[in-house]
Amino acid sequence: MAVAAIQTERDGRTAGRPMPRARTAARLVVPAKDRWMITGFLAAIAMPPEAQFNLGPLVLSPQRVLLMLALFPAVLRVIGDRRLGLRMLDGLAGLHVLWAWISVCKVHGINSMSIEAGGSYTIEFLGSYMLGRALIASPAHAVFFARRLLLFIFVIALAAVPEMLTGKHLIREAFGSIFGSRYLGGVTPRFGLTRAFASFDHPILWGVFAASALGMTWYLTRARYLLSFRRLWRCVAIVGAAFTSLSTGPLMACTVQIGILGWDVVTKGIKGRWWILLAGAVAAYIAIDALSNRDPLTVFVHYLTFNAQTGYDRKLIWDIGLAQVKLTPLFGIGFNQWTTAPEWWHNTSVDAFWLLTALRYGVPGALTLVALTLWAIVRMIRLPYKPLRPIVMGWLVTFIGLSIAAVTVHLWGSAFVLFGFLLGMGVSVSGLRPPRPRGAPPQAAPSGRLLDEREPVAAAAPYISENIL
Repeated sequence: MAVAAIQTERDGRTAGRPMPRARTAARLVVPAKDRWMITGFLAAIAMPPEAQFNLGPLVLSPQRVLLMLALFPAVLRVIGDRRLGLRMLDGLAGLHVLWAWISVCKVHGINSMSIEAGGSYTIEFLGSYMLGRALIASPAHAVFFARRLLLFIFVIALAAVPEMLTGKHLIREAFGSIFGSRYLGGVTPRFGLTRAFASFDHPILWGVFAASALGMTWYLTRARYLLSFRRLWRCVAIVGAAFTSLSTGPLMACTVQIGILGWDVVTKGIKGRWWILLAGAVAAYIAIDALSNRDPLTVFVHYLTFNAQTGYDRKLIWDIGLAQVKLTPLFGIGFNQWTTAPEWWHNTSVDAFWLLTALRYGVPGALTLVALTLWAIVRMIRLPYKPLRPIVMGWLVTFIGLSIAAVTVHLWGSAFVLFGFLLGMGVSVSGLRPPRPRGAPPQAAPSGRLLDEREPVAAAAPYISENIL
């Protein structure tokens, strides 16, 4: 009914009738079950680790339980929904998971450990990816997700700020008193402040969760002026929430997103401006490589980390890890420790998501994930439907910032699940197409299906994408 009202308004048949309030229209377009599923997904990944429980050898968190229950219904919905439909990108996601299974079984053999590891990876990556594909079925769904993510960040930040200042882990300790406490050590203060865990397993995870909303909030906030107070205070609050983690990765994600936002504002109207930005980045890399006695990655990490030692450690991780990848390029090392580390190197963690993927699952495992990520980004960039530009730009800025930060941060647990969901969201949004004019014959979409002007995705997009937030 809401879609019909929007369509008739565009046809001039409801002249003089006031448009429905934006939030009311959103509720009418996004089914109640989808709103509950999106809210439940965000609540599950924001649940503290104290809520985990063991089922035999399996460690089950709320997010894993949700993804286990939602994986097959999500696949069925993608197959059956004419707005979504299976795509080649879905096959690439399946190929990535399949290779991860093959690699783990090759390295560790077919046993309970490899089956558990492969199953957990399938649930967390493919489950979150397919859930993102299934739940973000229209522009209204994308906007609702952005709004609900922003709400969760603001609520959790209310506990994260006093946690940073006082050192008292409010959410974790409250859940610990009910379900039993878990380890909170191993994280040293910085600048005399406590690194906030909020409701997550590590400060980095909380920071990544907070930083993930910056791009979408900027582009999907309704504002009369470019630098409106409403848009600015929301973005400042997001950066402040990410800062409470006092972690390099989340702040790097914010820095990259702010840089892209600034470029978009300054160069608006300039033809080929994104190619200019890409060329400038390549030129800067070449210049640093030629003029500095350090390689560009070392310089990059040095200036975007809290101290020189942290940057030096990140560079060593890449050097040692790449040496290991060269020794085991096909299947990786699974969950074994690398053998290329010098005797004096005692750090066993790999703070680099892309590198760790290559270490565990070999080069084919990393390449399938990189190809899937780049392909989704290119599809979003080439999406011709201009009314969806706020959603497209919001997703691009958020996802590119998160992907670049993953060069020096490992995404695991909640952050990895959010990454998979955002990836699936991008694939779904990139497949949306505009409605055909009335009376025109149906046209084939790239997926082979016919476009129909009755699709709520197309009919509601021009109104919803600009008026919800």
